[in-house]
Amino acid sequence: MQTTFVTVALSLAVACLVGQVSASIVFDRACPTGIDAMQYFSVESYLGKWYEMQRYESEFELNYDCVQVQYTLNEDDSVQVSNSAYNLFNGSTINALGRAVLSFPDEEIIQGKLNVSFFGAPNDLSNYWVLDTDYQTFSVVWNCQPLGEQQSEESFWVLSRTPTLPTDRDVMFRIHNIMRRYIDRNQVRFTRQLDDRCPVF
Repeated sequence: MQTTFVTVALSLAVACLVGQVSASIVFDRACPTGIDAMQYFSVESYLGKWYEMQRYESEFELNYDCVQVQYTLNEDDSVQVSNSAYNLFNGSTINALGRAVLSFPDEEIIQGKLNVSFFGAPNDLSNYWVLDTDYQTFSVVWNCQPLGEQQSEESFWVLSRTPTLPTDRDVMFRIHNIMRRYIDRNQVRFTRQLDDRCPVF
């Protein structure tokens, strides 16, 4: 298990160093335009634990479930990011520590755009866009980075404050409205959180 942990951690480190901080999919198209992050975003309200409900899959996160992330405020007003996950097939666990800062902190209207990096990688890429959240129950996060003129790499998550999605009709409408407009549902992977083997991170 220790060998598996080290291998996965190194894979995560390599992925993060080349700009990947998330589950991602490569598309044969340019990054979509006209996608707006949330306005009047509050970092303080976003802190705390979130459970991953859905994501775009990626090689370094393959087969991992029980994914949780904890956001806590650092003394310099940056945010510590602690991502944890459990592999239900082989029992291995990963934990990746990172740092997040607002991408554009001096704007009059703060947007839900953050720079997130792990393992000491440069923290200069706006790569975590909160498209919508009510801070109490759900968050929808997206990112796209260009890979030349005709390719792009997209990341996507749906997060919940609890191990299950809220059943509130308005919340579900907001989530599905974003997915309908921007997300390739064929690429979405549902994260298992209710398996008895899921640890409490």
